[in-house]
Amino acid sequence: MDNLIHGFKIISKTALDEMQAEGILAQHCETGLEVYHIHNDDSENLFAFAFMTPPENSSGVAHILEHSVLCGSKNYPLKDPFLILSKQSVKTFLNAMTFPDKTVYPASSILEKDYFNLMSVYGDAVFFPLLKRETFEQEGHRLERDEKGNPYFSGVVLNEMRGAYADFDSGVDRELRHSLLQGTVYAHDSGGFPPDIVKLSYEDFCAFHKKYYHPVNCKVFLYGNIETEKQLAFLQERFLQFFEPAEKPPLIPAITPYPAPRVFSATAPAGEGKNPDKLTVTMNWLLPESADIDRLMDCMFLEELLLGHDGAPLQKKLLDCPFAEDVYPYNGGQADLKNICFTLGLADIDKSAEGRFEAFILSGLEEIARDGFEPQLIETALNSLDFYNREITRSGGPFSLVLMRRALRGWIHGFAPEASLRSIPAFQRLKQRLSESPHYAQDLIRTLLLDNPHRTTVSVRPDIHFCENIDARLAQEAYQAAQSLGSIEHHSGSAEQTAVPVSGQKADADTGLNTDAATDVDPHPDRSMNPEADAQAQHLIPHISKEELPPVEPPIPECLEYFGKVPVIIHEQPTNGITYMDIAVPVDSLSAEDYTYLTLYTSALSSMGTKTQSWDAVAAEFAYLTGGFSAVTFSAGRHRTSEAAVFFDNALRTEDVADRDWIFIRSKMLPEYIEPAVNRIFSYLNDISFADEKRLKDVFIQLKNDLDPLPSYSGHTLTALYAASAYSGSKRAENLWMGIPQLRFLRGQYAALEQKPAAIGELTRKLEEIHRKLMRSGLIVKVCGTSADISVIKKALTSHLLRFDFPHRNTGGFRTEAFEKPAVLSAFPSAVQVGFAAQLLPVTFDETEYGAAIVYAQWLETGALWEAIRVKGGAYGVSAYPDSATALFTMTTYRDPAPLKSLRSIRDCIEKSIAAPLTDSELEALITGTYSTALQPRTPAQRSAATFSRLLNGITHQARMQTIEGIISCTRERMNRLAEQLAASVSGSAALSAMTAEGISGGTAAVICSDAALRQTADNLGLPPLTVLSSI
Repeated sequence: MDNLIHGFKIISKTALDEMQAEGILAQHCETGLEVYHIHNDDSENLFAFAFMTPPENSSGVAHILEHSVLCGSKNYPLKDPFLILSKQSVKTFLNAMTFPDKTVYPASSILEKDYFNLMSVYGDAVFFPLLKRETFEQEGHRLERDEKGNPYFSGVVLNEMRGAYADFDSGVDRELRHSLLQGTVYAHDSGGFPPDIVKLSYEDFCAFHKKYYHPVNCKVFLYGNIETEKQLAFLQERFLQFFEPAEKPPLIPAITPYPAPRVFSATAPAGEGKNPDKLTVTMNWLLPESADIDRLMDCMFLEELLLGHDGAPLQKKLLDCPFAEDVYPYNGGQADLKNICFTLGLADIDKSAEGRFEAFILSGLEEIARDGFEPQLIETALNSLDFYNREITRSGGPFSLVLMRRALRGWIHGFAPEASLRSIPAFQRLKQRLSESPHYAQDLIRTLLLDNPHRTTVSVRPDIHFCENIDARLAQEAYQAAQSLGSIEHHSGSAEQTAVPVSGQKADADTGLNTDAATDVDPHPDRSMNPEADAQAQHLIPHISKEELPPVEPPIPECLEYFGKVPVIIHEQPTNGITYMDIAVPVDSLSAEDYTYLTLYTSALSSMGTKTQSWDAVAAEFAYLTGGFSAVTFSAGRHRTSEAAVFFDNALRTEDVADRDWIFIRSKMLPEYIEPAVNRIFSYLNDISFADEKRLKDVFIQLKNDLDPLPSYSGHTLTALYAASAYSGSKRAENLWMGIPQLRFLRGQYAALEQKPAAIGELTRKLEEIHRKLMRSGLIVKVCGTSADISVIKKALTSHLLRFDFPHRNTGGFRTEAFEKPAVLSAFPSAVQVGFAAQLLPVTFDETEYGAAIVYAQWLETGALWEAIRVKGGAYGVSAYPDSATALFTMTTYRDPAPLKSLRSIRDCIEKSIAAPLTDSELEALITGTYSTALQPRTPAQRSAATFSRLLNGITHQARMQTIEGIISCTRERMNRLAEQLAASVSGSAALSAMTAEGISGGTAAVICSDAALRQTADNLGLPPLTVLSSI
């Protein structure tokens, strides 16, 4: 590659040996846009357009823009090209993200043609958006009237942030960040504070885009095997040639250190289960800039050393604190801001003990700095960082997203992208510093924390009126806005069909855009709000054909061996020297009462001591030997197949393992620790003791506090689990473990412990009883790793597994017990700002029809439901999906201002979908987009986990391929048959009484919302009778 190509100057090329890649940095000569490409042989290519977008207030303008630029652009003048992309692209990732100081638009695909289709639409969106007023009103805020004529504000971002401001721990996080960063852009909320969001004007919204969305302020991150030259040519031809130079916005200035510590107090929403008389108090430090990879590695090491596991010295002190019930859940470092922030906090502190907090934290740090660390603690922290560097993770997207975030830490602030990217060389330098200085760890405590004056202490009190006060301010703003406008019709009818050019954009003869005009007439004035014109324009969004679809990944090689009576499933995979082990223990012999305790049991199983060893010593040992030791519940259904499911030539029968409930005891280990780790795990399972009542109470309170906020951020999951429990044994189990019954159980137990502390003894006896039963239930073991490491773990497992039995199916237990079915329509009042809804419908389908059901769900979710519930209703999200293992079709809404109305909309959308037109071209585009769900690349560990999960759900590779074929061969007729099934169910259930058994066959629904939202009853919505249950 030459030094100057397609208008770009190649700034540098760097060998990234630890990534088996080359880093190429280029800058566009005329506009100043910068490109950084991690070029390697990975076929999953990713791009991201990133802009520095520092907020000047808390109006959420950057957040609203993130939504709005994807709602129509110069070359794709549709109402929602992003939605069409998500519906028809074979993307492996597609999203947009607003950070406190930047906005990022990433997407990825394993097909080159599809990749450039995505880049074409995304680039056009960020550089040439239409930014119509109605888009601003839809995504930001608009004034409406309720049934009584009262004005109120609605809007997607507004409702999203109303939900975000209903969570206590998120409120604490905002307050501590703002306390550390007074007088900087980080003192504002880039997501938006609801009363400030409604003050944002359309003009300021457009001005923000004009200021920050020019290429001079853009960083383009690239990853994968597509040639850099080809991508530079694409960027120049499609976007950059239309721009003239512009002034670069100034970088975010260096943060001025505080000369002395500061103290703050604040309030946050109490929510359900939060005691308004107890505080959360945090101590917070501003540390060096995130772009300094060596200082960042120091901070990560210090966090692991102090807090990395429950036996770590500072974590243990926090857990043992005599005046706090729990540890603040977000302790540690945060590296996505200009500077690293570090927090140590305690939760549920009595007001009378607030003054003891600072001395407790500082004296604890002084003691640790004075006494130093045992060598094993240092090695444990280094092992944890070694896992961080070795393990390829994929959480919600490709690993390249992790690399993107690392590069942007420094790049967005004027440093080279490699400055904050290369963690493995930085890790080696850290180990060198530790070897050269025996007191390096203690020195870090002093320099970064004890001797650092940029420190704040923040006390946050739960306020039961917090959300009410926000709503009152919004109501007052709405009243004043309505008064100033004279009539709501004037406000809503003032939408102007305008397109806003970017500063420095050259004149374009095809669009009429001109650099001298702030706004200009949209060349397609009716298209964005005209459904017919919008449908006609959908062909502008490119997509690949069915013939171009690549094959799905083949099944991973697996084998089955028996160690005595225990089946061991072996997956040989390139795991980069990490071995993964799952011990699956069946729990379905337990009663329904015992099931309720299993969530606590799994938390305690990895957190207690033994008969001879304290819990903190055990925690330290597991942290040293493993990269993670935990237990989780897992409930499997059974995939309905036309042919019997056969695995391993029937050496492990489907009827023995499918449609059962389990706990997974999970661990991962480096090669040199495999044998001692396996030995320790099995000896621990044999010797575990639940007798340490103080420790068990701490574990219980941590679990309760972790689950308490679920109604505010995961209400869609809670409602779906509750409604699905009517039909499915596996969903009934999940509902008991992680649903509304579990929340009520934990809160009830907590109240009992408050009244009678000795009741903890009952929990001890119950968990001991459950453990004895489960250790006699048999096992299945699954291991994943390299060939050499599998040989080691097999040898280590041999002696331990001989004392366990095969996991025989029990004919009694939880799934055979009678249970009270939910009502056809249930409502749970809760202290939430916005609500959630779920509609569950039973369906029948074979593998081919299941494929068509997946296509139909994609069509419904990204079409009629999106339009009715998100665009018109103002909800943040909506989803639809079928489940072959439970034979259910689920639809949910997320952060929904009117969940009962949404249930009515869901029913209407299903009925209208039967006759909805769908051309052959639209169907093909829909099929290609749906097929992307089968193409999602997985890490070796994830492939192993997915294969094991399919086994327990009775899904063979043949059945999976039939489902995929059902997607590709989907027809409108098959989708219609499903729509007719669903429509018959919803129309039948609407006429039934709330508690009739017949109603269950017609579907169940549930909502979580505030008391105020429930006052709009379902009587006038054509819904089944509403059963209002006790609040959660």
